[in-house]
Amino acid sequence: MDVQLLNTNELTHFFGEKFEFIDTGFSDGQFNMDFDIRRTNAVSEGKALPMFRVYEWKPWAVSLGYNQKADEIDKEKCKKKGFDLVRRPTGGRAVLHANEITYSVVLNLPDGMTIHDIYREIHTILLNAFISIGCMNIGFEKTQTDFREHYKSSGMSVSCFTSSARYEIEYEGRKVVGSAQRLFGKTLLQHGSILLSSGHEQIADVIKANSKSERDKLKEYILNHSGTLEESAGREISFDECRKSIYKIIK
Repeated sequence: MDVQLLNTNELTHFFGEKFEFIDTGFSDGQFNMDFDIRRTNAVSEGKALPMFRVYEWKPWAVSLGYNQKADEIDKEKCKKKGFDLVRRPTGGRAVLHANEITYSVVLNLPDGMTIHDIYREIHTILLNAFISIGCMNIGFEKTQTDFREHYKSSGMSVSCFTSSARYEIEYEGRKVVGSAQRLFGKTLLQHGSILLSSGHEQIADVIKANSKSERDKLKEYILNHSGTLEESAGREISFDECRKSIYKIIK
């Protein structure tokens, strides 16, 4: 697929290095995942600058975490709903990429910093961007979900937006940004979903479940544990407005 890079700008002080901010707009699931892994390889080999990319999905797509079991998602139901189904190169749980802005960051891990430091710093950038466009009652999760116990629980653990990690961004205690990382040698890939408005809860319609009531219960659970920028700002937040707010904080 040929996709025009809508915005490519060199930045000079993101983690002390030259960086590219790239907007690839709408693409299908496989293109989006392939783009991230190609860039990760290129940065690792010294053939490309580090990157901060923003993008959207057309059609909507379910992405599975790198180690997640594929049989948790019903492929036939995805086809009927018109959803792509792809696997991410990073960890975490399943996400339906719907009304969101997705970001990916690729960089070589700076000396003296851990992947947790990068996670915190990227989320600080995002939080400041959201505040700059009028989001209210939004901030960091201060505690850490016991993921081992959460994953052993019921089907509620299939979705990324049913639990939060420390330094994840929340609106009134509900998760707004779901992020995941993977380290390739010293090169880090981090990407995440920023919920602009609802739609992501429809992942409940394509999980393998014993009954409709089980899916309805998961959908309600996701809505009760996730928040959107639209809710936080009390108005519609477009992809373009969110993208610009992130760029202004970084540059």
